[in-house]
Amino acid sequence: MNRAELEELLRDRILAAEIAPGERINESAVAAELGVSRTPVREALLRLEGGGLVRFDRGRGFLAAPLSAAEVRETYPIIAQLEALAVSTTGPALRGLAPELAELNTAFAAATEAARAHELDAEFHRTVVSRCGNARLIALIGGLWRNIRRYEHVYFAGDRERRRSAAEHAAIVDAVAAGDAAAAARAVADNTTESMHLLLARW
Repeated sequence: MNRAELEELLRDRILAAEIAPGERINESAVAAELGVSRTPVREALLRLEGGGLVRFDRGRGFLAAPLSAAEVRETYPIIAQLEALAVSTTGPALRGLAPELAELNTAFAAATEAARAHELDAEFHRTVVSRCGNARLIALIGGLWRNIRRYEHVYFAGDRERRRSAAEHAAIVDAVAAGDAAAAARAVADNTTESMHLLLARW
């Protein structure tokens, strides 16, 4: 495993909450598990520290960064606006997304496990922006969603939150099916913004 692959593996574990926020990362254990020395593990953790996903505590060593209300406030509004932009510029292709979005939301509403709900929600959001014709915009939105995966795992742990999000998804599907890009853009932004408000209420 090269250094880039090691860094990517640790990043994915943190973002998927396999390494919980605030949990100590044992360099020796990681090195033994992956069959590498501690040096590349430490280097990967230092790079992740530079990206804000890891913190170093003199008493405990490296930790997965705790969840931050500031990160929620800074990131969710950007996603909401970028998704709305993507939807509003999709054009006639928007209406054709309705059947797939409806199917995804039906599965989402039936999901009983937080991990499955998160997976379906992510797919719903990827799909709703997928026809905008702007690859750079799609990649930017995808990168931002990836960075807040840890928060989404927390959010979808509650049944009430999943039910609320399913109802908001249904409003998006209705607007998409009607070919109303402006209404769909508003509904998408509202869905992400409401998630932000409910997450912030936890602090």
